[in-house]
Amino acid sequence: MFAKNSKAYSVYLLFRFVCSLAVSMSTVLSIVYHMEVVQLDAFQLVLVGTVQETSCFLFEMPTGVVADLYSRRRSVLIGMFLYGLGFLMEGALPWFAPVLLAQVVWGCGDTFITGALEAWIASEEEDKPIDKVFLRGSQMGQIGGVLGVVLGTLLGNINLQMPVILGGSLCLLLGLVMVRIMPETNFSPAIEERQGLLKDFVCLFKLNLGFVKGAPVLLALLAITLCGGLASEGFDRLSTAHFLDDTVIPVIGPLNSVTWFGVISLIGSGLGILASQLLIARMEKKGTVSRTSVVMSTSAGYILFLVLFAVGRSFWFMLLVFLLAGLMRTIKEPVLAAWMNDHVDEKMRATVFSTSGQLDSFGQIIGGPIVGLVAQQVSIPWGLVCTAFLLLPALFLVPVAGKKRD
Repeated sequence: MFAKNSKAYSVYLLFRFVCSLAVSMSTVLSIVYHMEVVQLDAFQLVLVGTVQETSCFLFEMPTGVVADLYSRRRSVLIGMFLYGLGFLMEGALPWFAPVLLAQVVWGCGDTFITGALEAWIASEEEDKPIDKVFLRGSQMGQIGGVLGVVLGTLLGNINLQMPVILGGSLCLLLGLVMVRIMPETNFSPAIEERQGLLKDFVCLFKLNLGFVKGAPVLLALLAITLCGGLASEGFDRLSTAHFLDDTVIPVIGPLNSVTWFGVISLIGSGLGILASQLLIARMEKKGTVSRTSVVMSTSAGYILFLVLFAVGRSFWFMLLVFLLAGLMRTIKEPVLAAWMNDHVDEKMRATVFSTSGQLDSFGQIIGGPIVGLVAQQVSIPWGLVCTAFLLLPALFLVPVAGKKRD
């Protein structure tokens, strides 16, 4: 796969694979780690995620501007090193305050990568169909995620801190490798004449704001992203607690509660890889797919399966609908990103993608505490139902975006 592709595309696939491996290794048992080692309650679990997303929200726009003004490659490298530092801090210091601080560090690192990576590969591979590029990158990320889940689960059964620390170390190693092999040949700064960092930031922000205001399709897609953020934090943070508190997890041989979460993540990644391959094959056969249909059907499916997961009490039923809800999100995200890319000016790609990431983070900041309080005051299942309903506006926004041929 790598040998027959150009250098930038090969590096992109390699980065997606190894980065996902490291992040999956660090996070596959993070909720279990937070509950059993750090001993966080339901509200603290959501608060940890909210602090991370607040960091993403605050740093997303400045880091996007850095990528468009200075270098998208440099932005990705900075993000990778911050990822590693944050995970090492989280794994080595298992107390509430250091864990919160770690979310700030690796959340900031995520903002340097988000937007910059997509903008970098879109510029380096302008001749390739971007839907296929993003889907293949997503698929490689899922394959790396599978390996990360296996390693993280095996290591977590020995010590829950170990996969977090080793995942952080791998992030730092990947950053060092990327310094040597990551090319950047098609980058041109959004502003040629510099007036100082602050003035450049304000100027690019105004250009970005004016561009977004004049692109109604892009506005609708950004609003869909906001809805996705609102409807994701509760699912990410409360689903494990729902499994632990509201059903009986069967013990089958070596499958204890820790191992089960690794297996669930592994199955989810496998389904995502298969679904991405089927979508890529359909694109190769027909030339394209209807982005409107994909985003609409996956959004509706996510709402339905999440509600079913929330009301379920049988472990096997909950497992099925949980996997299907996660699959809907896995399919939607790269298609939505490719759709957005077609309505973005090349010189402002990273900034617009960062705006998208900022809206996603803002949605999680708002949605997380809401569903966390519902879960704490009423029940975890009702918190999950609330999470699902927060995505409902997206069902009305998708047809708006689809009025222009996609």
